Amino acid sequence: MNTLVVAAPQWRIGTDRAAAARAALAAGADALHLDFGGAHRGPLLSDPDELAAAEAIARVVPVPVLAVNHVNDLGLALARGTANPAALVVLHRALDCARRLGVRVLHVPGFRRSLPVTPGLRAGTADALRTLCERARAAGLTLAYESPLGPADSLALARAVGHPALRLVLDTGNLLDAGAGPAAFARAVAGAGLLLPDLHVKDPVGDAEWGGVRAELPELLRHSGARAVLVENDYRQYPGRLRTDIADCRAAARTGQETAYQEDML
Repeated sequence: MNTLVVAAPQWRIGTDRAAAARAALAAGADALHLDFGGAHRGPLLSDPDELAAAEAIARVVPVPVLAVNHVNDLGLALARGTANPAALVVLHRALDCARRLGVRVLHVPGFRRSLPVTPGLRAGTADALRTLCERARAAGLTLAYESPLGPADSLALARAVGHPALRLVLDTGNLLDAGAGPAAFARAVAGAGLLLPDLHVKDPVGDAEWGGVRAELPELLRHSGARAVLVENDYRQYPGRLRTDIADCRAAARTGQETAYQEDML
């Protein structure tokens, strides 16, 4: 029986990476996703002292993913259909840090100023991701892209990138906020071989639907083939919830495995 890896997000705990690592371990997390930092997101990881501190963290708790949430502040693409050079500078620096940390995934989000809402911005997003994929593949990394696009639009964007290093992220809360079903996203994207096997699990914004998400999670884990989940509710205001969310995900994984075993016996 496979064991699900449950990770905690440093950026949803606090900007102090070491303190976030301690909180994640205390709550029972198996791993920690780090954020590159920038603006109000904390110090940049490209600072030598910050990177050395992050390397020390990675020796204590596994760090499989480096997220670059700062690109949401910059904009990944330009309206004319090309990558935003300022965002690429940040992302290339983040990729260098990812190599130093030994992470396996560089996570690039597409929200706020990076939201691909027009054909030009989608073309520019594809341009940026294609450039990053080349470097990621050379470094032995996967490039994970997350946006609120539904399955059809997400697959169209991925095909425009056309690179084997790219995978798409399933985030339950963001999909529900956008009116898309996580199960439908999992079926379509996994069927195309483009689903990152690390799901992001949280409730929709402004709606206490964690109970609904939790109820669907066993089936979602089974049909997505997920090996890991990132619990991503807001633990800055509600730190006690981190332990509860981690436990809920582990319980959902057990339920899904038991259901699969029972189906196999029929």
